[in-house]
Amino acid sequence: MNNEFVTVEAVTKRYSNVVAVDDLSLSVMAGEVYALLGANGAGKSTLIRMIVGITTPDSGAVRVCGEDHARRGPSTKRHLGYLPEELTLYERLTGSEYLALVAGLKEIDPAKVAEELQFFELSGVAGKWIGGYSLGMRKKLGLAAAMIGSPSVLVLDEPLNGLDVEMMRKLRSRLERERESGRTVLISSHVMSFIERTCNRVGIMRAGRLVAEGSPGELRTKTGMFDEPFEDVFFHLAD
Repeated sequence: MNNEFVTVEAVTKRYSNVVAVDDLSLSVMAGEVYALLGANGAGKSTLIRMIVGITTPDSGAVRVCGEDHARRGPSTKRHLGYLPEELTLYERLTGSEYLALVAGLKEIDPAKVAEELQFFELSGVAGKWIGGYSLGMRKKLGLAAAMIGSPSVLVLDEPLNGLDVEMMRKLRSRLERERESGRTVLISSHVMSFIERTCNRVGIMRAGRLVAEGSPGELRTKTGMFDEPFEDVFFHLAD
């Protein structure tokens, strides 16, 4: 396996007459936090679902940790952590039971459950049913499930919704540590200040294609927008 933990090669995905992802290629390296941005309908979520193996591309190839999408087995999936935008949890499990289930499926040390509950400030509600959790508590539990065991590739689709400012700060520090440990993070978010401060590179999608890519600084240079909010840089490139 080379230094590319996520490789997308000429991938296309259609739904009837709609081309959701159109001949798109990108790669995310080990030790990199990569942001995938785009307006609603740009194809981000479809691409993310292909990367994590939920959806199969019509053409092209997706490799995670060197394994082709079509032949990806349980061993690869254990190295992949995923937080979907639309989070579905087991309402009649407690928080600790849910994380224990995830840890068991991924063959992760059960001791990691308590560590994640503490990090995401869920220890006080770990024994309560998930059905009684608030939006923020659910999002933190979903993040804990995705990040438990420090997977080689971490894919986070809109991870910040429902989080308070302090937890966003903790999450940013956590992602920086994951990057320093040589892991790969792919993140999609509308919180542009978080993206600019956290990510090594940014890819911007429009109508299923990758229309711009580079570090936040490189994208500012490309647009000549050095003092404007990063969301203005995004809108300029995505429009």
